[in-house]
Amino acid sequence: MSDALFDNWDHAIENFATFVSTVGDWEIASPCPGWSVSDLVAHIIDLESQLAGDPQPKHTPDWSSLTHVSSDFGRFNEIGVDYRRGSSRESLLAELTDCHTRARERLISLPSDALLPWLRGDTPLPRLLGMRTFDVWVHEQDIRMAVGQPGNMTGPGAREALKTLTSALPKIWAKNAGAPAGAVLEVAITEPGLSADLFVTVGEDGKATFTDGGEPVASVSMPWMTFVALACGRSPDMDLSSSVQLSGDHELASTVLGSLAVTP
Repeated sequence: MSDALFDNWDHAIENFATFVSTVGDWEIASPCPGWSVSDLVAHIIDLESQLAGDPQPKHTPDWSSLTHVSSDFGRFNEIGVDYRRGSSRESLLAELTDCHTRARERLISLPSDALLPWLRGDTPLPRLLGMRTFDVWVHEQDIRMAVGQPGNMTGPGAREALKTLTSALPKIWAKNAGAPAGAVLEVAITEPGLSADLFVTVGEDGKATFTDGGEPVASVSMPWMTFVALACGRSPDMDLSSSVQLSGDHELASTVLGSLAVTP
């Protein structure tokens, strides 16, 4: 297994910690419902600590006051966050460094084909490292969005996000949009940040796959960070009129646009 997977994870954590340490107000609301900047830091710590082999805190939140939590998955994630509410920023930053260091030491000692129990079932180690790189980078972007300081739009975390978020396009095109056999979708992602021009086509079996090109029946174009916000479900109040362009079959393109959110 390539050391680059560990390096990418390290890079994401280091960038996250460096940026969040410059944020003055950690109690400002983030794009994640019910979570502040401090809560996002606590969430990253919670998952890193689990990878280090630590048990989840024995803590029962006051669920009646946490109205943003509505699922078992949400409750699982909330425990480690609520447990750390009220902690100082200094203690959280120190815990983040400690947990990541121990998690790295544990995971790098495992065989490359190891399966680890994770949030949605046993996960291969290489996949898990990619997931952590993606998750940490996205939450850095959440904080940047909250404080109005865009940045770090390229690099390992961004590339992992592009791979993860665009992997859902075939399913969105075939299943959500219900595009017919032979229909081609174009999704253009533009700078600043990463860029890509992706084509998806539906086969005779009704399944969609990426293709090298073709004449699209529907096209969707937007800047990279708009795509990230939509695909991560961070955009309920965003004005997309000036940043998203739809062309071709407007109904199909609109359905794709409305189906981009793929993260829980």
